[in-house]
Amino acid sequence: MKPFSDYDKTQAYTEYETLPKGGYVLTVLNAVELAWPSGGKYIQIACDILEGEYTSFYAKQYKDDKREDKRWKCNFNLTEPADDGSERDAYTKRRFKTVMNAFEDSNPGYHWDWNETALKGKKIGGLFNIRQYKKSNGDIGEVTNLAQLIAVEKITSGDYKLPKDKLIEPETTTTDFMAALDDALPFS
Repeated sequence: MKPFSDYDKTQAYTEYETLPKGGYVLTVLNAVELAWPSGGKYIQIACDILEGEYTSFYAKQYKDDKREDKRWKCNFNLTEPADDGSERDAYTKRRFKTVMNAFEDSNPGYHWDWNETALKGKKIGGLFNIRQYKKSNGDIGEVTNLAQLIAVEKITSGDYKLPKDKLIEPETTTTDFMAALDDALPFS
């Protein structure tokens, strides 16, 4: 076999630590308004763990990532209401207000003033669940996902319920469907 170029400099894959699902006190490192490709806007809130055993977990992970296209792995995307009166917009408004109330409750003296950059440096509680995704080779991977932002006091008191994990449903084959159908019918 002929050696390929840069073999000695190529970074090998290594095991990496994953954050256990749970509730954590976070700090906001950045907040920026962005546009969804499909239309509408959102605030991307970049966070890291502020307290406990996993302090600066995502900063360490980012620094250890040697890829050229590395990305920050702890972002919460908060959709901005379209203010169009739709049922979906009513849900979006409630979610937005709930998150901003959590910021106000977690940071004495802070009041949401429609300036997303002012969120930088603020404390917030974060609930992390497991989210599965399909890899390019068809396998299913898992990541710890920042699913919800809540008041810090709820994290420190343990007064929270983790959101359900987002798991990929196994694909049902025609044979599996027919077998399940046969079992369910009163006649065979």
